[in-house]
Amino acid sequence: MTDETTQRVGAVGDDAPTTLLDQLASKRKEIADIRETFVPIPGYDKEPPLLLAKYRLLEGPELDRIGSRVRRDVKGRWDRQITAAIDTFIAACEGIYVDTGDGAGPRPLTLNGEPITGYTEELAQALKFASELPSPATARSVVLGLFTNNDVAISSHAMVLSRWFADTSIDVSQEMLEGNL
Repeated sequence: MTDETTQRVGAVGDDAPTTLLDQLASKRKEIADIRETFVPIPGYDKEPPLLLAKYRLLEGPELDRIGSRVRRDVKGRWDRQITAAIDTFIAACEGIYVDTGDGAGPRPLTLNGEPITGYTEELAQALKFASELPSPATARSVVLGLFTNNDVAISSHAMVLSRWFADTSIDVSQEMLEGNL
C-alpha cells in the first residue's frame, strides 16, 4: 500500500511536482516568494485607467508598532480602525501605479517624469487635490484626500490588503475586479 503523501498525482510534466508533498512544497514556496502586490484604489477600479497602490508584505513587528502608536494616540474605536488602516497603507506602499488597459500592465504613475513613490504630496498634485489638503500636508491627509474622506472606502481597501497579507498567493487585483472580494 502506498503512503498517500508520496502517491503520484496529476499530470507529470518536466517541472511539475509529482507527489502530494511536492505539490504542497511548491505551493509553500510560491507563497513565500510573493512579497508585493497591486491593490486597486476604490473609485479608480472599475475601468481603465485603473489606479493601483503597490504594497509590500509587512512583518509582524511593523504591524505591532502601527497598532501601538494608534492605540496610544487615537481615541474612539472607529477612528482607531481607520487610522490603523491608513498608517498600514502608508507603511506598506511601494508606489502608485496606473494600468491603462493596453495589456502592458501596471506602470508607475509619474509627475514631471518622476515616479510617485507613495502617499505623497506629489500624488495629490498629480491628481489635482493638493489644494484641498491641510498645510503642511501629511501622508495621512493624502490618503484621506485620495479616498475622498470616505471611511468605508478606506475600510474596504484595508480588507483587501489584509486578505492579501493573510494569503500572498492570491491575486487581489483580479479577485476584486471579478467581484470575489
